[in-house]
Amino acid sequence: MTSSNGGRPTGLCRLILARMVGFGAVVFLGISTAYPHDAMRPEINAWFKSLKNKAGVSCCDTGDGQHVEAEWDMGKGGYRVLLKNPQRPNEPGQWFDVPYSVVLNQPNLSGIAMVWWWPRYNSRDGSMIPMLRCFIPGPGG
Repeated sequence: MTSSNGGRPTGLCRLILARMVGFGAVVFLGISTAYPHDAMRPEINAWFKSLKNKAGVSCCDTGDGQHVEAEWDMGKGGYRVLLKNPQRPNEPGQWFDVPYSVVLNQPNLSGIAMVWWWPRYNSRDGSMIPMLRCFIPGPGG
């Protein structure tokens, strides 16, 4: 769609382009500022920052906490979490055992099970190994 003014885009094309750029910026900014704290409940930010695992390592120093599907494994007597490989987002998640040393034994003020972790990858087969720093069960845990 060009006009007779030397091939320059018409107003409609400029409008579509501007909206696409604007939408992209909103999506990008929304993703880049995502963190586990509840923006609607700023009073619990200090609680998030105070969380530490059994070794005394802070849970919330890098904002890598995320809401997670979790369950109690009766056979193993511990929690499991469902995590997705960040390098393969289209693949289904995989269940991983949560070490007792990272389980927080206190009331969960957020009300949702959360885990603080980062992926490590096996050099032989590329499989993901989650490195869990902290886990807090949800209201049923």
